[in-house]
Amino acid sequence: MEQYFPFQIFPLPYSYIALMPHCDANTLYYHHDKYYTEVVYELNNLVVRHRLTDRTLYQLLTEDYNLPTTQLSRLKNAAGAVYNHQLYFEGTACKAGAPPFNQLTEEIASTYGSIAQFKRLLIEAAESIIGSGWVWLVAEGNRGIHIATTSNNEVVPLASVTPILILDMWEHAYLPMEHFNKAAYVDTWFSLINWSLAEQRYLDARKKNGGVG
Repeated sequence: MEQYFPFQIFPLPYSYIALMPHCDANTLYYHHDKYYTEVVYELNNLVVRHRLTDRTLYQLLTEDYNLPTTQLSRLKNAAGAVYNHQLYFEGTACKAGAPPFNQLTEEIASTYGSIAQFKRLLIEAAESIIGSGWVWLVAEGNRGIHIATTSNNEVVPLASVTPILILDMWEHAYLPMEHFNKAAYVDTWFSLINWSLAEQRYLDARKKNGGVG
């Protein structure tokens, strides 16, 4: 669903304690009610300041604007932070469990050899990020799925790929619980993936690209 100005703060689809013991209430509260909420306010302020209130969130992410470099960087960072966090929060489920057998997991196993190998590659991708960033699983046209990483709050090229899964690798997402153990954080997140939503994203991407749903 396209998003228009003023951009809204999406509520968590679960309570602050719903992810315990994998994620404590304080971490989730700070992540959603402080960081994400403040960046939504920042994006709305920047959009007003630069007279871009007629642009959608997708346009802000994909279009270029004639702004000073620092202002353009702030705008893109805020838009990316809003978009990425919304995908991340809704892509997390309350109930931990093994991946189901469906078309997405079948594609993952076919592409990477096994679900276990896929998780190992996600850990490698997470550990490869210098500083802060995001790990993605995306669908790219008729080229299937692949793992991608972006730095800071950058997004993947949305005109050519469809996000299926996204993992927040900023320290505020994992440091309070896992300290500097990125592998443990990825392992925990993997058990909380909203596989039903991920499957729907994957099927939508296939339909959009002429595949069979």
